[in-house]
Amino acid sequence: MFLLYDIFFIIFALLYLPYLLIEGKWHRGFIIRFGFWPPELKERLKGKRNIWFHAVSVGEILAVQSLIKRVRENYPDFQLVISTVTETGFNLAQTKFPTDVVLFAPLDFSIVVHNYVRWIKPEIYINAETEIWPNLLACLKRRRIPAILVNGRISEKSFVNYEKVKFLLKNIFDSIYTFCMQGQEDAKRIIDLGAPPEKVKVFGNMKFDEVPLEKHFTLTELGFEKNSQILLAGSTHPGEEEVLFDIFNSISAEFPKLRLMIAPRHIERTQEIVDLLKAKGLEPILWTQIKDARLRKDSVVVVDTIGDLRSLYPLATLVFIGKSLKGYGGQNMIEPACFGRAIIVGPNMQNFKDIFEYFVKAKAVMQVRDEVMLLTIIRRLLHDEREREELGIMAKQVIAGHKGATTATLNMITDILSGRREKVLQR
Repeated sequence: MFLLYDIFFIIFALLYLPYLLIEGKWHRGFIIRFGFWPPELKERLKGKRNIWFHAVSVGEILAVQSLIKRVRENYPDFQLVISTVTETGFNLAQTKFPTDVVLFAPLDFSIVVHNYVRWIKPEIYINAETEIWPNLLACLKRRRIPAILVNGRISEKSFVNYEKVKFLLKNIFDSIYTFCMQGQEDAKRIIDLGAPPEKVKVFGNMKFDEVPLEKHFTLTELGFEKNSQILLAGSTHPGEEEVLFDIFNSISAEFPKLRLMIAPRHIERTQEIVDLLKAKGLEPILWTQIKDARLRKDSVVVVDTIGDLRSLYPLATLVFIGKSLKGYGGQNMIEPACFGRAIIVGPNMQNFKDIFEYFVKAKAVMQVRDEVMLLTIIRRLLHDEREREELGIMAKQVIAGHKGATTATLNMITDILSGRREKVLQR
């Protein structure tokens, strides 16, 4: 199976390479991903006891940052190695974890993953959410290095895609020591796909165990008036920005202190959003330029950076969760809930079903059917401070009631590392 996989991988890589070059998506990490490491990188790993974390991109890095922090505190004699796939993820990991070894993950080709594992020599491999790399997992298993899946989730869309190759997954899942899943639905899906039930645990979502903010902003230092009302739309997708701009235009006279901030899910869409704002008669202000800007009543702030959205939630009067109105599946609402914000979502929250149901049951979120209802709810909540506060209080209670996933996962890691140490001492 792995020989055929390697052949397919080579063919795919050769076909994909021209696309990377033409589209300008080639970046420094691809050289390392092919296994061409600079000598200084190998030197940093030599003779160290290493724990290898893998988080594919920004969202996964943020999800496991509390676990990485706890592991570093509990195992000061170990070196943490953090791999990622995307350039934005790499840059964020370097910023978040400056004392750790941050590198690009290997391409899943036999000789490449063999060299990575040989150079890193991890005592455990910790994979955030659901990144399934057959060759890497097989290589780890051959070397008797436990691989665990943490904060695991299988969205409805991913489940449908994985089902198409279900016949291949059982052997791959046999290489994973433990599956630490976010919710019961995630656990059921991974078992349906072939994971051994006895290996599957439900620990909850580590995002409920958020680490404290590293940056704090005030309205006035960003150029807003002290009594401004901020409508913050996070992780928006195409089609949603236009709806929000129209709503902002239609109610700005009614709410003269209202200000709008937009954080698109993909920052490469920034220019598209800027052009749309101008077409709507609004003034775009980029987040990276906000301190040099003079904000007007028609100014809309566009967040054009990765990793800053979370630090803006405490400023928000209302938060709209993107990919829930025009997109499919929604986005995570845990971060704004941590700060007791009033949260609004659209009809599509399928990818976060378990979490969303916690909030619905606690009456800690407002869900709208369409843009007409979105306008109605925004107007109502801007008028009703008490209702906003009640939503925020209930949201924080949901967070408080679901903490503990990080500790449970850390205990699992401790048990595994202790077991490996005992085996070494018994030799």
